Amino acid sequence: MASGPDSSDFFDLLPDPILLLILNRVSDIKTLLRCRSVSRRFNSAVPQADSLLLRVDRVISSSDDDDGVSFFSALFKSLLTSLHHLVSPPPTGKQPPENPTSAAPPPPNSPSQILRSFDAIASLRIELPSGDLRLEKGTSIKWVARFGKTLRSCVILAFKNGGDSTAADSGGGLKMRVVWTISALIAASARHFMISEVVREQHSLSRLVVYDRDNEGTVIMDKDGLTESRDSGGDVAAEETNAGGMWWRNNRTTVPAVGMRMRHEARMELSGGMVLEGATLVVVRPVGGGGEDDDEWLVEEAFGKEGVWAEAVQRLIKSRSYILEMNSF
Repeated sequence: MASGPDSSDFFDLLPDPILLLILNRVSDIKTLLRCRSVSRRFNSAVPQADSLLLRVDRVISSSDDDDGVSFFSALFKSLLTSLHHLVSPPPTGKQPPENPTSAAPPPPNSPSQILRSFDAIASLRIELPSGDLRLEKGTSIKWVARFGKTLRSCVILAFKNGGDSTAADSGGGLKMRVVWTISALIAASARHFMISEVVREQHSLSRLVVYDRDNEGTVIMDKDGLTESRDSGGDVAAEETNAGGMWWRNNRTTVPAVGMRMRHEARMELSGGMVLEGATLVVVRPVGGGGEDDDEWLVEEAFGKEGVWAEAVQRLIKSRSYILEMNSF
């Protein structure tokens, strides 16, 4: 910046569209909020940024309970509860949980509260600090789910690391692969519920992606899905859990009745030398939401055409498939 009595702030020479382009390239919300203190012009321009990245550093407050219960452990308890209800339906006459839409508003550090500082968000990415699930040692899951008011599709790749001494079997059989699938669906539906208030409030939003730094799972909502979700109000299921002061309750969007097309190879060695034990590819859709002919483009859309995971799913998609159906949960 120039100095002297006739000096001016060079940013003042930039037209507003160029300044907004720079702010959109910055995208990180924490940085943008700091920029508001630079000048009056920045303070008025920052809320107009339309391409944002919100990095969530923690999902529980500083007042963690003594047991150190995290959102992720609470979510895993939710998984076990849901599995129990799937195999042991509640007795006749038991009332369903109350709809939590009347719950108290989230505290100020929730995504919806933070994003209220912005007026014209079109594209939003939310980065979570880690993956949601902690399954048995040596197991990895990669999933991509697309949502409207509820689940539209989910592509899941699960396997055991062949380099791990605990991965001596071929993935634990059908029962274990079903557990992998259900765990991914519950994780996806919990993330979808987490962003439901953001979807309702940000009317200019046309694309929303929620992912994690571990590259475990991704939730995607496009323009049509966002519109459908706002119009419907969503469908949620309550899972009350004490999770040490987390800023969103352990609720999730109801997973509809789904058809699952599963493909499996006991052992797969990829071109880079990586070995996958019990490699499993599952394509999940609501019942009546498409057939086997649609699987290939859903898989490509989820994992792309290049990279280690793309290679794995492209090989698995050619394997024999097995069809399973699951009721809403």
